[in-house]
Amino acid sequence: MTARLDHIIVRKTAFDVSDVPVWWNDGDPVITRFFDALSVHFPDGERFFIQSVRNFQDKVTDEKLKADVKAFFRQEAQHGIVHDTYNAVMAAQGVNVERILADMRFVLKFAQKYLPHKYQLALTAAFEHITATLGEGFMAGNADMFRNSHPSMRAMFLWHGVEEVEHKAVAYDVYEKAAGGGYFTRTSALIVGTALVHVVVGRVLWHMLKVDKVTGRPLLIAKGLYRLYGPNGMLTSLLVPYLAWFRPGFHPWDTGIPEKVSAWLQAYDETGDPMAASRKVFPETADRQAAA
Repeated sequence: MTARLDHIIVRKTAFDVSDVPVWWNDGDPVITRFFDALSVHFPDGERFFIQSVRNFQDKVTDEKLKADVKAFFRQEAQHGIVHDTYNAVMAAQGVNVERILADMRFVLKFAQKYLPHKYQLALTAAFEHITATLGEGFMAGNADMFRNSHPSMRAMFLWHGVEEVEHKAVAYDVYEKAAGGGYFTRTSALIVGTALVHVVVGRVLWHMLKVDKVTGRPLLIAKGLYRLYGPNGMLTSLLVPYLAWFRPGFHPWDTGIPEKVSAWLQAYDETGDPMAASRKVFPETADRQAAA
């Protein structure tokens, strides 16, 4: 496991999502729509993160952190572009993307108007901890979260997850070094942020399941939720690294760069192709997808 990266690389990528089936993740509506409900919010969320860090950009004095902040802006902007493309696919499926985004923008504008800049930054650092924890989970083991998913969607989430790991300390370091830091503010921000994610994502997930006409199938929904939140669920398996945020002296680089993330970065450096990097890091899964 690498301790940390020397610098953050901005990658301009695109993914062909034109033939993605509605239930692209293992044919499971709950698992698929959970990730869809995350994805639909990414573009506006990324813009909020950028602005929260930009509010303190002129107070950053460390030269490496200055460079990392600029790369962070560009990576987050690229994430927004890619997920905007998939938002159009969901809209064509009948998902009310326009209303979802309007609601999201209302919440973000409210936060930007009434919350202190420091707390907005703390929320950003907390959300970045959530996304980096998810990113490391995306790449763990045999990438069980996307084991039997559509290749383009799998590659898209792995690419996004790797870059979340790559820049996982930027907002945190700006919070600590330029905004004054503080344990209570950052820990309360993760509690608030986690609650907000579940309220927002849960509401959108239910809307998507209604669009898919599966809300009347409780056993199917229960099975999907168990895969997410059961004792060995996709999300509950990430509880330990998630809770590390509450440890005094915590830093995002405590977990370094996991082996599979390093392998993906090397594969991308060799190929310049996130699809090829996904296949190279998880070849067995790629073989199963090809056979299907």
